[in-house]
Amino acid sequence: MIIVMGTPGAGKSSVVDEFVRRHPDAKVVNFGTLMYEIAQKEYGLKDRDEMRNLPREKFRELQRKAAKVLLNQPHDTIVDTHASVRTKDGYYPGFPYYILSKIKVDAFVYIHASMETILSRRMRDKSRKRDLETPEQIKFHEEINLSLVCTYASQANAPVKFIINEDGKLEEAIKEFEESVKPRE
Repeated sequence: MIIVMGTPGAGKSSVVDEFVRRHPDAKVVNFGTLMYEIAQKEYGLKDRDEMRNLPREKFRELQRKAAKVLLNQPHDTIVDTHASVRTKDGYYPGFPYYILSKIKVDAFVYIHASMETILSRRMRDKSRKRDLETPEQIKFHEEINLSLVCTYASQANAPVKFIINEDGKLEEAIKEFEESVKPRE
């Protein structure tokens, strides 16, 4: 599996979505969407951003249930997820060890953009109800994510590829992503 992570607004989903458009046979699973589908059924949530406000145990339970679905995916699946999730209780690991310990990760891909780009993208994105964060808070979230993705890579004994995705540079980011997800011999 290839695990794709990035700070919300870095353009992770844009890169993955364009990759899928170009490679329609690619198998991609969005871990947050798996969690949200479960949360809709079990907790009646109407918006995926509401998950961040759930009590800690309910959030963990959603992760556990989504992980069970993920474990049944083919090995060549690309997983779109977050390194951490900012919740009311603090930053929560987006891909805990109990998930990593059960799957074979070939590589991590971390999508990065400048704090200014991330802030601008978040302000333009009307499809989400994101918490308003200052550039300093975004930078702090990015630092947490970088620490976690390196920890995940260490736990999984897998490399991390960092891809910069600034505005106007999507094509370059996609080309790097395509190179990163090609099977290695």
